[in-house]
Amino acid sequence: MGVEAVGAGAGWGGAWGGLHGALGQLNRFRLVVEHTSNMVVITDAQRRIEYVNPSYTQVTGWALEEVKGRRPGEVLHGPLTCQATAREIRERLGRGESINQVELINHRKDGEPYWVQLNIQPVHDERGEVTHYVAIQLDVTAQRQAREALEASERRLAEALRLARMASFECNFGQDELRWTAGAEGVLGVEPGGLPRSFAEHIERVQDEDRAALMAAYLRVATDQAPYEVEYRILGAPGGPRWIRERGYHLSADGRAPRRLCALVFDVSASKAAQDRIAYLAWHDTLTGLANREQLQHLLRSRLDVARQQGRQLALLFIDLDRFKTINDTLGHHVGDDVLKLCAQRLQDSIRSSDLVARLGGDEFVVVLGDVDDSAVIARLGEKLLDALSRPMQVHGRELHVSASLGVSLYPQDGESVAELMRHADAAMYRAKALGRRTLAFYSPDLQSDNAQRFELEGRLRLALQRQELSLHFQPQFCAFDGALVGFEALLRWRTEVDGWVPPDRFIPLAEETGLIHDIGDWVLDEACRQWRRWADLGAPHLRVSVNLSAHQLRAPGLQERLGRLLIEHGLPSGVLELELTETVAMHDPASSIERMGQLRDAGISWAVDDFGTGYSSLAYLKTLPIQRIKLDRAFVRDLERSTDDQAICSAAIRLAHALGLELVAEGVETAAQHHFLRLHGCDVMQGYFLGRPIPDADACALIQRHLQA
Repeated sequence: MGVEAVGAGAGWGGAWGGLHGALGQLNRFRLVVEHTSNMVVITDAQRRIEYVNPSYTQVTGWALEEVKGRRPGEVLHGPLTCQATAREIRERLGRGESINQVELINHRKDGEPYWVQLNIQPVHDERGEVTHYVAIQLDVTAQRQAREALEASERRLAEALRLARMASFECNFGQDELRWTAGAEGVLGVEPGGLPRSFAEHIERVQDEDRAALMAAYLRVATDQAPYEVEYRILGAPGGPRWIRERGYHLSADGRAPRRLCALVFDVSASKAAQDRIAYLAWHDTLTGLANREQLQHLLRSRLDVARQQGRQLALLFIDLDRFKTINDTLGHHVGDDVLKLCAQRLQDSIRSSDLVARLGGDEFVVVLGDVDDSAVIARLGEKLLDALSRPMQVHGRELHVSASLGVSLYPQDGESVAELMRHADAAMYRAKALGRRTLAFYSPDLQSDNAQRFELEGRLRLALQRQELSLHFQPQFCAFDGALVGFEALLRWRTEVDGWVPPDRFIPLAEETGLIHDIGDWVLDEACRQWRRWADLGAPHLRVSVNLSAHQLRAPGLQERLGRLLIEHGLPSGVLELELTETVAMHDPASSIERMGQLRDAGISWAVDDFGTGYSSLAYLKTLPIQRIKLDRAFVRDLERSTDDQAICSAAIRLAHALGLELVAEGVETAAQHHFLRLHGCDVMQGYFLGRPIPDADACALIQRHLQA
C-alpha cells in the first residue's frame, strides 16, 4: 500500500507538473496576444466573436462586451467597405480556406474609416471540423495612404512629363543599352516598341545635319564626363521631323550601378515653330505677310548703299488707301482685313521680283523700285499699281471698290536717307489725295507747305493741355476665369475744335518727337491716379489702372520721384498702378531698363510688357525684367479662329508666362470664339471689343457700380 501511495503520489505530481507547464505556456500566449499592437479576434465556427484583444478595442473603439456574440462585419463594415471583397472573404472562410494579407476598409465605432490587413486562419478539431477562426488584423491606414500618395505623385509626374513633352533615358557605357522612361515614344514620335535601344540606333534616326553635334556631345560625356545640351531633329515622326532638346550628364559608378549616362529629352517642336513664327513676324506684317516697317528700313538702307555705289536712281512709292476707315466702320474689321490682304496680293503681283512691297500698318503700303532712271517709267509703274488696286473686289459676298493715293520720292534728288525719302514720299502722297485721290504725285520742294500743317498740328498739341482738349478713356479688363472686372487700361484721346477727334497714332508720335510727351505723360499719370481714387471711393480699391509709358518717359530723370508723389497724393496702394512698356522699349537697353523698372517696382509700381510677340527680344533678358504681366498683342488673337500657327503661339505664350510666374493679358478679344479659346488654354486676363470698348470716366464708374452690385 505504501508503494502504491508512493506511486500514486508520483503520478499526480507528474500530472500537476504537466498542467502547470501548460498553464504557464497559456499565460505566455495570453501576454503576447494582449500586448501585441496587432488586433486579434477569435470567433466560433459561425463567425460570432468570442474574444478580442485590447489592441482591437484601442483601434476600433469597440470593447469585448459590446461585440461578443456578433459577427465582425456587423460592427466594422460601413459605406466605404468593398462589399465584393467582404463577400469573397465570407465565401472562402465558408470553404475552410485561410485569408492572407487581404486589405479592406473597415469603420471604427465613431464611423471613421481605416484600412486593415486581414489574416484569418480556421481552427479544426480532431475530426477536421472548423471550431473557431483566429484573425490577426493590422491597421495599415498610414501605409496605404503613403502608397496612394506615392502612386498619385507618380501619376502626376507621368502626366507632367507627358504635358511637358519630356522623357529620359539611362545608358550603361559598357553595354550601350538605352533604357527609356514611360511616355518616351510620344516624345520621340515613334510607334510603341519602336524606341532606339542603343546609341547607334538612336543616332541613326537623327537628321544628317544634326548627327555630328549629338555624337560630339556623347563623346565629351564619355571621355571628359562633361554635361551637354544639344538640339537635333528626329526623322520618322508623324508630320515630319521632330525637334528634340537633349540634356545629359555623367553618373559615376557606385556600389549599385556602373558608370552611365543619364539624359533628359524634350519635344521642343512647338516652341521651335513658335520661335520661327515670332522671328518671321519680327520682319513681316502679320496680316498680309509682306515686309513690315523694320524689314523695309533694313532693306532700304542696304539698297541705298548699292545705289550710291553704282550711281543709280531708286524710287520709293508711298501708297495709302482712300477712305479705308469707312470700310472698317461700316462693314467691320474682318472685311477690312480681307481687303488689305487682297490689296497686298495685287501689289505683289504687279511688281518685278527685284522690287519690294511692304506694309507700314493700317492701310499704308510702300513699294521700293530699284534700277529705274526714267520718271516716266516710274509713273507708268505707279499707275499700274493704282489700276490693280481699283479693280472690283469680291469680299464676303460684296463687290467693293477701293482706290488709293500714291506719292513718289526719288534717290538721290529727294533725299539721301531712309527717313528723308519716307517723309518726302508721304508728303507727295498727301498731295495726291489733295488732287482728288486715286492719283499719283511726285515729291517737289513746294510740298514743304505740308510740313507747315504738321507744325500747325504741333502748335495745337502744345496748347491741348491748357485748353483741356485731352481726356482719358478706359478699356475694361476682365478675369478670364470668372469674368470679374480687374481693372482698366487708360487710353489717351484728343478732341480739337478744328479737326474733331485726332487719331492717337497721329499725335502721339508727334508728341514723342517734339518732347511734348513728358508734360502730356505726366498729365496722363496724374489723371489715371485721380480716376483710380474715384473707383476706390465707390468701393473698388482693388481695381488696377494701366498706363502706357514711352521710351522717353522711362528714361527721363525724376520719373521715380514724380510717381512716388502721385501714389502718396492719391493714396494708391502698392501694385494698383501698372505701367506698360512695349517689348522694343523694354529691350532697347535691357540693363538700364531692368534697373529703372526694379526701382519703380520697389516703390509700388507694377509692370507689364505690352504688344508681346511683335518685337524681337531675347527671352534671356525678358525673364529678368521685374514684370508681373505680359500682354499678348492683338495680332496673334485676331486670327485665332483660322490660324493654327496663331493658336500655337497663343497657347505657347500662355505657358511661357506661367512658367515665368507671370499673368498673361490678351488684347483685342473681339469674338466669342477667341474668348473661349483663350479661357480654355489658361489665359488670365482679357480685354477687347467683345468684352468692352474704351469708355469715358463717367461710364467707367457706372460699369464699376454695376459689377459691385452684381
